[in-house]
Amino acid sequence: MLRKGRLLDLLFTTFITAHYMLYIAHCEVKIQHCEVKNGSCVYGGNKTVKDGYDILSKPPNCTQWVCNVSAEAFVITGCPPPSNHPYLALPMNAGDCFWPKCCNKSAHVRECKDI
Repeated sequence: MLRKGRLLDLLFTTFITAHYMLYIAHCEVKIQHCEVKNGSCVYGGNKTVKDGYDILSKPPNCTQWVCNVSAEAFVITGCPPPSNHPYLALPMNAGDCFWPKCCNKSAHVRECKDI
């Protein structure tokens, strides 16, 4: 039974790694190592983000930073965003020009007019 559990763990790890590599191949993704405290990623000196949560940046950065505590890193997605990303369908208020909307400012003139 123990051997079967280890094989399933290996299969799961292989699947996750393959999925991650395919994701990286289709969009601009970088890894930024960070300090981890109490299950959160630390950035900007003393700010924290919980595991799996993200930070959306405005231009000129226009990126999504997702905290990955197990990797002790942020996974940073730039432009262009993945074409099926759910954030592309979210409505934004005027002036809210965060990632992924800021990747295509001409398509989101109302949101990105002052940037």
